[in-house]
This record gives sequence, structure tokens and C-alpha cells, in this order.
Amino acid sequence: MDNRSVRRGRTGAARHLLLAAALLACSSQLLLVDANSWWSLGLMPIQRPEMYIIGAQPLCSQLSGLSQGQRKLCQLYQDHMTYIGDGAKTGIKECQYQFRQRRWNCSTVDNTSVFGRVMHIGSRETAFTYAISAAGVVNAISRACREGELSTCGCSRAARPRDLPRDWLWGGCGDNVHYGYRFAREFVDAREREKNYPRGSPEHARTLMNLHNNEAGRQAVYNLANVACKCHGVSGSCSLKTCWLQLADFRRVGEFLKEKYASAAAMRIGRKGKLELEDKRFNTPTAEDLVYIDPSPDYCLRNETTGSLGTQGRLCNKTSEGMDGCELMCCGRGYDQFKTYKHERCHCKFHWCCYVKCKRCTSLVDQFVCK
Repeated sequence: MDNRSVRRGRTGAARHLLLAAALLACSSQLLLVDANSWWSLGLMPIQRPEMYIIGAQPLCSQLSGLSQGQRKLCQLYQDHMTYIGDGAKTGIKECQYQFRQRRWNCSTVDNTSVFGRVMHIGSRETAFTYAISAAGVVNAISRACREGELSTCGCSRAARPRDLPRDWLWGGCGDNVHYGYRFAREFVDAREREKNYPRGSPEHARTLMNLHNNEAGRQAVYNLANVACKCHGVSGSCSLKTCWLQLADFRRVGEFLKEKYASAAAMRIGRKGKLELEDKRFNTPTAEDLVYIDPSPDYCLRNETTGSLGTQGRLCNKTSEGMDGCELMCCGRGYDQFKTYKHERCHCKFHWCCYVKCKRCTSLVDQFVCK
């Protein structure tokens, strides 16, 4: 009997009553959220899959931010919703990490639009956001399959790599990136495919841009997955190895997509209603590349129309010549200096056996913020 069967067998009447009470408590909170995108699932508490046993369909219809097609998928795959929320949260956090030292730092504005009006502009920053969010869903669903949390998938059934040594075993419980990729494509792209803008219109161009960047994010997770192996044998002799498919650390996915952001291709809608390069001298972007259709707004000053938060009050590095430096971060407006206390662990010593004991040191340091 597998783990999923055991898990189902433990579900009793008393548990159902507790779940019903919890569901009623949480659904009242969900009704208050009016989101414009499925990204909002990353900012709201979504209950574990068991919470959907009772009253699943009403809950799916009330989850704000879902398009009509995404709500239907929610009803069919109720246990997936928690992990879609986890994927959105992972994508948001990784976006904020990758852009933490830039003028646009991927800030979330509220629980409704998540990133605010800045997403209305088809810029390269928007391209990265779509890609990293789609990647987050692939990552979360693939892991949930391996851990036996979803009813429609299990461990990876990827074919044995041809270059794997003959005496190594293949078939450990791997991350099911194939299923994660397929499900993320259906769910994330559903919103874009439901739109019916005139072919060749600016709105149609934006839809094509979103779909392309969604795919680039999924491709990043899929292609960066690799073979992991574990040794078996007496005294660690590694006379035998068991191998499986394993997702790359998501930080690596974020770094890969950040590189694609830097080389993103400027596109425009062509006569045939398809995206084409603005500058024909560059190579046509592949499915792994990011594309954008609008120039980036000025992130230096706060602008309610574009959604830019500006850089006033942002910390900067006085000695850096990069984007985190005070000259670039503050856009030439100058900066203010103040002193603050910094607390950190210090004078750490290892004690036998087996712990490390540290002291807490306090120092006065200079900080710089943009005017």
C-alpha cells in the first residue's frame, strides 16, 4: 500500500468535522480578497489539500484572481491549489531577491494586483515576473508529485539517461518535472488563452508576450533539472549507485532567468499578427529567451500612472559602482547619511560535543538612503 492510500485511510468522521469548521473560517477571509491575477494566491493563506474535501467547488469559485478556465482547473484538481500558491510565493520571493539591489525591486503593492500598475507595461521587468512565476508553479507541482501529495501524479517516470553507467540503478523517486511542466502550462496559460483580442492589436501583442515568457520560465525549470545519485555499499564504498531526476535549486533558476532578463529581446507585433524583432540585426529569440514590447518606465521617481514606486528612501551602497551604488540607485538626487546599530554573532567557538557558542556583538555603522 502506498503513502497516499495510507493517508486516505486515516481520514475519519472526526477529521471531516474539523476540516469543515476550518474551511468555514478561512473562506470568509478569501471572500474579502479581490485580486486581478492568480499571483495573489502567493499572498493569501491557502489551506492544505484536505481542506478541499468539503465544499470544494464553492471555494474554487470564490478564490479571487482566477480566470474562468483556472477556476475549472481548480475544481478538477483541488489538491493542486495549495502548491500553485506555494509556487507563486516562491516566484515572488525569488524575483525580490534577484532585483533587491536595483531601482525596480519587484515590490508587492497589495493583495489585489500584487505588483501594481507597473505590470500593465510590457517591459522586460514584467517579462521576468511572468517567467519566474510560471517557473515557481512547475517547481512546486513537480515536488508535490514526488512527495505523494497529489492524487494524479507520483514520482518521475523519466526515461533512463543514455549516458548513465550500466551498473548504476535508475528509478529512485524523482521530481516529476514532466507533470509539473504540463500542469503549469495548462493552469498558468489559461488566463491568456481565454483572451480574444483582435489579431495584431496591442492587446494581442501583450498576450503573445505573456505566453512566450510563461513558457521561458517553464523551460528554465525543465531544462535545469538533472540527475542526482546516491551511493550504496559497505563503509561508503559506493559499489552501487541509485539515480533519479532532481530539480535544480530554485536560486539557480532565478539566476538563469535574470541572465535572460539582461538579454531580453525587444519585439513588436507584425503584419501576420505574430511577434517579430524590432531590430532585425539580432537573433530571433528562442523559447528559453525573454521578450518584451514596451520600454521600461522611469523607476527613479514615484509615478502613480506607471506604478513606479521610485527610489526615495531606498538604502544604497556608497562604495559600489553597480546598480546598488548611491549614484545609480538615487538617480543623481544625492543621499542622506545616518548611523545605526548593527547586531551580529561573533567570537564563535566550537564546544565538544557538539555545539557552537557565539557572542552577540554590536557596532555603529553608517547607512545611506536616497533623497
